[in-house]
Amino acid sequence: MKDSCEPCELSATEALHRIAAGKLTSMAWVESCWDRIAAREPDVQAWSYLNPDAVTQTAARTDQRHGPSIPVGVKDIIDVCGMPTMMGTDFHDPVPVSREGGSVAIMREAGCLFMGKTVTTELGHRHPGPTRNPHNLAHTPGGSSSGSAAAVADFMVPLCLGTQTTASVIRPAAFCGIVGYKPTYGDFDKSGILANAPTMDTLGIMARTIDDVGLLRAILLEETPQAIADMALSDVKFGLLNVPPWNTAEPETRRVIEALADDLAGAGARQVDVAIGDQVTRLIELHRLISGYEFGRSIAYERTRHLDELSAVLREGRLADGREVDSRRYPDLIREAAFLRASLAKAFTGVDILVSPSAAGPAPASLESTGDAAFSAAWSLAGNPVITLPLFQATDTAMPIGCQLIAGFGEDEKLLNVSQAIMTRFQS
Repeated sequence: MKDSCEPCELSATEALHRIAAGKLTSMAWVESCWDRIAAREPDVQAWSYLNPDAVTQTAARTDQRHGPSIPVGVKDIIDVCGMPTMMGTDFHDPVPVSREGGSVAIMREAGCLFMGKTVTTELGHRHPGPTRNPHNLAHTPGGSSSGSAAAVADFMVPLCLGTQTTASVIRPAAFCGIVGYKPTYGDFDKSGILANAPTMDTLGIMARTIDDVGLLRAILLEETPQAIADMALSDVKFGLLNVPPWNTAEPETRRVIEALADDLAGAGARQVDVAIGDQVTRLIELHRLISGYEFGRSIAYERTRHLDELSAVLREGRLADGREVDSRRYPDLIREAAFLRASLAKAFTGVDILVSPSAAGPAPASLESTGDAAFSAAWSLAGNPVITLPLFQATDTAMPIGCQLIAGFGEDEKLLNVSQAIMTRFQS
């Protein structure tokens, strides 16, 4: 990063290094982010609530000689003390909450400064909010972590929290041209977060660099941050996940992912065949049924008290899917999902990562939909760690095209190491 850039353009890791070297102050960093929000928010509309005390809170921390403040945003289905949690609706109580999610509390203790709450789709489902894609305001930013992806992509903050039940971190990150990371299921605390489908709900990270993902991951795990290792590609075994829904991806998306596979092989990585097509297809269907059943219970308050105020997209989508399942069928679906997870674990013993599209293509030129979620559904249910990397652009529109990498359950460090190596190769 050039010395002449605005502080808001820095990654969190870069800014913290500059602060440690006496070349930047927390106040200057936060003020730059605040100025960027003021300039761009009328167009992008990434925020559902902005913290009016962000700058003064930074000054107070500085006066008390705490460590540097890290400006962040939080998806508005996650509770943050002193801020309302509206969940993409207009009927929830706008009174600020007095208790916050465990992960938020951990971040606060580590020095994160909450600039505000970012826009979510309605109850974390598919009905779009007001957010626009910062690369082109006529295009969707994806969802449901719409505002989090857009805020990071537009240099309003370096880091945001999102959540994923289907593709709610990976797809918007891919559409907005940033790094999106969904950890192994259960890695991050989920208290204080609106449940969608508890069997697969996962807190995730939006960032612009792999180093920043590693930084926030360490904070959330309450571990000492470690530099991401740049793994030699010659040590990597990978598989190209060209099974359904691969066939539904746009031709250019398939071409760039195939070209990436060729490039990895040219750099010494070993491509191996992974025969898991049937498992992926079945996991996608199990995801639809299990998430629908669990969603209907998780939002029982909204469903029973505010049904007429919910969108048709929600009523006719996941809620309708859930009505296909009853209490007798649900345990069978859970057992089948567990069997498939075990089958996938065996497959991953022979491969470090799988490579696939993050979405069918770049962000559609529409604000009426958040795009197709199929490319992440299986991995949300399986619980594997997944990341999307901003490696490509569409030829005709220059809109970002993301590449999704999937690792074995619990292999998050390996996923980040391989991701760093791939990013280094493409950005050099």
